[in-house]
Amino acid sequence: MLDLFGQLWFYFIVGIVATTLISVFWRKDRVAAFFQRSSGISIITAAFVGVVSPMPTYVAIPLVAALFRVGVPIPPLFAFLISSPLMNPVLFSLTAGAFGYEMAAARLLSSLALGIASGAIMQKLASHSRIGLFLNKNGGLVGIPDGPEAAGRNIRTYVSEFVHHLYRLTRFAGKYFFLGILIAAVVKVLIPAGWIISTLGNQRTFSVLAAVAAGVPLYACGGGTIPVMQTLQGLGMDKGAILAFFISGPATKLSTLIALKAVIIRDAFILYLAIALIGAFVFGLLFSIW
Repeated sequence: MLDLFGQLWFYFIVGIVATTLISVFWRKDRVAAFFQRSSGISIITAAFVGVVSPMPTYVAIPLVAALFRVGVPIPPLFAFLISSPLMNPVLFSLTAGAFGYEMAAARLLSSLALGIASGAIMQKLASHSRIGLFLNKNGGLVGIPDGPEAAGRNIRTYVSEFVHHLYRLTRFAGKYFFLGILIAAVVKVLIPAGWIISTLGNQRTFSVLAAVAAGVPLYACGGGTIPVMQTLQGLGMDKGAILAFFISGPATKLSTLIALKAVIIRDAFILYLAIALIGAFVFGLLFSIW
């Protein structure tokens, strides 16, 4: 737990402060206008931001809530929500070092593709009014001022609001931060990896499918998982199964799902799971065949 805390605390603090700054200083009309210029461009941009951001998912989720409150449309937010847990600069570097740039590029491209595809799907659903909401009652974490209201505020007001929102957001995200560390430590210590070697060899379709399923309970932390998967690769684990695990694992680890379920509505949550798991299988199988 101490090791995981040492890896993640800095990103947690940065994410909390960044989210609070957004909640206090960003104006709804300006942010909404930027993302509404072109839905296609905003979705691609959001997916790209998701893969380059080092922010952990349980911090990115409140950030999505804050952006939704300032008027950012659902499709780009959903694209960010899908791509963000799958890749970041640290994971890219670690993956390239452990598996080579082919695997690192596959993780990066699959993360971008899934983010863009999820945004496009949400755009289609929103246009048909099949998903009219996005956040549930717990999603209103921060109060975002509209443009006219921001004009009359002074520095003292900004500081007061910053402290207030920082406290509220730290309480919310802190619970899931420490819960995630606890779960990751328990999984890493108590769940043996050896038993999946016999089922994750070169059987392609079955091995990829098994890796997708294994990623859900076994994935703990990106940096901690890579050496385990590197060992399994040396023992004969299929490269497509490894990619499938790297997609399904971070997207569906329990700490992420708990935080996600607390914020978004059920339909969006189910769609998130479907895209992550189906995408892991499809991209894992394609990479195995390629």
